[in-house]
Amino acid sequence: MSILRTQRLEGRPVRPRDAAFAAALFGRAEVGRWIGDDDPWSRAQAADRARAFAAHWTAHGFGLRLWRDRQGAAGIAGLQFCVMEGAAAIEASFAFAPERWGAGLATEAMAAALCEARAICVEVQAVVREGNAPAVAVLRRLGFVERASTLQGLRRFARPVDAGSAP
Repeated sequence: MSILRTQRLEGRPVRPRDAAFAAALFGRAEVGRWIGDDDPWSRAQAADRARAFAAHWTAHGFGLRLWRDRQGAAGIAGLQFCVMEGAAAIEASFAFAPERWGAGLATEAMAAALCEARAICVEVQAVVREGNAPAVAVLRRLGFVERASTLQGLRRFARPVDAGSAP
């Protein structure tokens, strides 16, 4: 399983032992409200999700990464299989600690992850909860465009993998 490096970040596959970080990140109300869960993750949910993220890596050779910088773990971001509006898709997902918001880390991590998409698919999709303007801005910086959607309370975006290099 590969490590990705950017100018400021290093991303490695999420492992089951990352459950404590996942609980700390997704257990925060200000993060949980944007990821589609009505409640912050419990420690047990975080452990289940960390195992599932690691299993995705084992099964497919790509997935979500834990991204670190000099200050330590900053967020989780990457690509994963999903079903979106009834069809199989590769989804771009990212969540970073609120104290790290606005520093461009999500854009930097996702730009690196999108480079991997060339070997996986022809298009990457993403969904964002209504009102999450910063996440929409990240996706637009990365070349995603909004698509019509039937998803309640969500905005759907897509980007061809050959859209060129992102910032």
